[in-house]
Amino acid sequence: MLPRDVELPLFNEDIEGDARLRDKVAQLHRRFSSCRALIVAAPEYNGQMTAYLKNMIDWVSRLAYIDPNFANPFIDKPLLLCSASTGSSGGMAGIAHARALFGYVGALVLGGAICVPYAADKWSDLGFMFEDSFEGYIATSVSRLASVAAIPRT
Repeated sequence: MLPRDVELPLFNEDIEGDARLRDKVAQLHRRFSSCRALIVAAPEYNGQMTAYLKNMIDWVSRLAYIDPNFANPFIDKPLLLCSASTGSSGGMAGIAHARALFGYVGALVLGGAICVPYAADKWSDLGFMFEDSFEGYIATSVSRLASVAAIPRT
């Protein structure tokens, strides 16, 4: 999901009753609810997860509290965190905050994460290019997520 696909204002309980806004949040909620597992990939900015990600989770998680037709879409849902940064951390500082947020809303956040340091150096015209060992780590992480979510592997 890209920010242009969501377009939610900053979370504010004073406007959560707006019908058009609630419809947008309900659409997002249905997308999260329909997944057996989640891979959340976001860049790190100044050691934090993006405000876009936090805002989206604030809106979606709140829906279950204001409308009895919606349950918590994150509860017990397996989740793999991924991040990238232009620096050496690979987004690890932001991952800690994302782990706390998703744990708080009830997701089963997998141990470990996929973090890409110096992400700009890994990008080419063909997309991200990693060493074989890192490609293997990504495959193992995704396989673990599929296993926890009981998703058949192809």
